[in-house]
Amino acid sequence: MERSELTEDFETGLFRHPDGRVFVRCEFNPEDPVWIDVSSDSWSATYSGNQHICDWSKIDASPKLISSLQDVLKDRLRTNSPSYLSRCEISLRKFFRISEDIGLVLGDDFALLDTSSFLEIWSVLTSFDRSLIRSIYMECAEKNIAGADYGLAREIKDWRARNDVVQLRDVVQWNPEKGAFTAAEWEIVRGFLEHWDLNEHPHVIASKIFGRIMTETLKRPSQIWSMPKDALWVVPSSDGPDEYFLRIPKAKAQTGERPGVWQITESLGQAIQEYSQIPEIRTLQEQVNRLAVLPGRQGTPRWVQFGQVDAQSGKTCLQNLVRNEELISPRTGQVINLTPYRIRHTGGTAMALQGIAREQIQEILEHDSPFTCDAYIQAVGSDLMPALERATDRGVGEVFAILSEAYFFKGTITDDIGKKAIAIPTVNLHEPPANDAPVPAVVGGCGKQGTCTKHPFWACYNGCPHFLAWKEADHRKSLDYVESELTRWSKAEGGKERSKLHKDFDRIAASIREVVQQAEAVNGDAAV
Repeated sequence: MERSELTEDFETGLFRHPDGRVFVRCEFNPEDPVWIDVSSDSWSATYSGNQHICDWSKIDASPKLISSLQDVLKDRLRTNSPSYLSRCEISLRKFFRISEDIGLVLGDDFALLDTSSFLEIWSVLTSFDRSLIRSIYMECAEKNIAGADYGLAREIKDWRARNDVVQLRDVVQWNPEKGAFTAAEWEIVRGFLEHWDLNEHPHVIASKIFGRIMTETLKRPSQIWSMPKDALWVVPSSDGPDEYFLRIPKAKAQTGERPGVWQITESLGQAIQEYSQIPEIRTLQEQVNRLAVLPGRQGTPRWVQFGQVDAQSGKTCLQNLVRNEELISPRTGQVINLTPYRIRHTGGTAMALQGIAREQIQEILEHDSPFTCDAYIQAVGSDLMPALERATDRGVGEVFAILSEAYFFKGTITDDIGKKAIAIPTVNLHEPPANDAPVPAVVGGCGKQGTCTKHPFWACYNGCPHFLAWKEADHRKSLDYVESELTRWSKAEGGKERSKLHKDFDRIAASIREVVQQAEAVNGDAAV
C-alpha cells in the first residue's frame, strides 16, 4: 500500500483509500510502517513474512461490545506488532467462550463482570491471554466505554499473569529435543552447515547459509530473514584479510532502533558472497530486497507474496536438512532436531559455561531483560547438576566433559613451562606443616607477562589462556587433588544438596580431564 494513495482522516486518525477501504498506520517499526486493513470484519496486515488476521465474525460477542473493542484495538495497533491481530482474535475468542461456560452472559458490555467472575475466567486463561485481556479491559475502563469498571481495572492490574514457572524451562532442564545441544551434537551440526558446494540445490545452500548466520550471530530468525539485500558489509584491509559485518535489524521491543552491526568470520562472509551470485538467489534478493531468501524446489515459493521468509518456514528448512541427511544425535540416537532457537539456546549456554556476565549475554542475544538470561546460567549451575548426574553417573568432571571438550581449558600443552612454575597445592593449610611434607608437583607454568592476580592452579586450569600445561606432568594427580578437596568440602557442608561450589569443582575437573587427553595425544604423536 502506497501512502500517496491514502487520505488521512484527522478526526479518527485512520487513512482512507479511494476504493473505500480504511487503514490503520502501524508504526511498530517507524522506519517501515505497515498498513492494517480495518475495512471489514476481517482485519488484516502483512508483516514479517506472514499475513496476520483478526476475524471479528469468529468472536462470539454482541455487535455493540465488538464495536467498543475495535475502538480500543485501532489505537493499540498503531504501536503494537501487526502479529497482535491474530493474537487478539485467539484471546478474545477464549475469553467469551469461557464466560459462556461459567454462565456469564455479558450482553452489550462488561457491566456484569465482577471480581469473582473475572478471577474464574482468569484461572483458565494462559499467561499471554491474561495479559492481553487485562490490558484491553483496563483501556476500556480508562476510555469509559464498554461498561468497564475502573475499580475492577485497578484491582486486576496487580494480578500475576504468569504462573511460577522456570523461564526457558527447556534450557534449564537440558531438554534433549528443545534445549541446548551438547558439544558432540554441536560439532555435527556446525560441520554439516559449513559444508556445501555450488552443485547443491539453491534451496539447500540457502538453508545452510541461514543456519550458519544463526550460529555466528545468535540472532532471532525474524532478524535474519528481514536483513536487506545489502546487509553484508565488507571492510577491505591493506595488510590482512578483509573484515565482514552484517547489519541486522532489531526485533521485538527493540524494533525500530538502528540495525546492529555484527562481525562475522571471513569464511561466512565469502560464503554469503558466493551464495548471492547464484542466479535463483540473486533474482529473489532483487525481488524482495532481502539478503536471506529461500528458493522453492518447484516454482516461486509462497513466501514471496509476503515479502520475506517467515520464521516457521525457516525452522522447517533446517529440520528438513538434517532429516534428509539423517544426522543422528549421539545423545538420543535419533535424528537431531535442529531449530533456530536451539541454536540460540546453545550459544547462550556456551557463554554461561565460559563465565560471561549476564548483561553481556543479554546484549548479544538482545533480550529485553537480563533476567531472561538466567536460564542459561541456571542450566550450568547447581539446579541442573543432580539431573545431569542421574543421566551420566560418571563422577566429578564427567558432567561438564560431556557438554564440552574445550569450554574450560584455554591454555597450551607444552614442553617448556618457563620460569613461573605452577604446582598442585599439596600443603594442608588447616594443619601445621610436617617435616616430611610432600614436595609440590609441578603441572605447568604461567606464560603471562607481568604479575598474575589470579589464584594459581585453580584459575590456570579453569580457562586461563596463559596456562602452559606441561605435557610430561602427571595431571591425573591434579584430578585426584580436586576430587579429594571436593570430598573434604562436602563433609564440611554436612552432605547438603549440591551447591555452586560443587559446580566449580566439576568445571575444573572437566578442564583437567581435557588436559590429560590433550597431553596424552601430544605424547603419543611424539612417540610415533
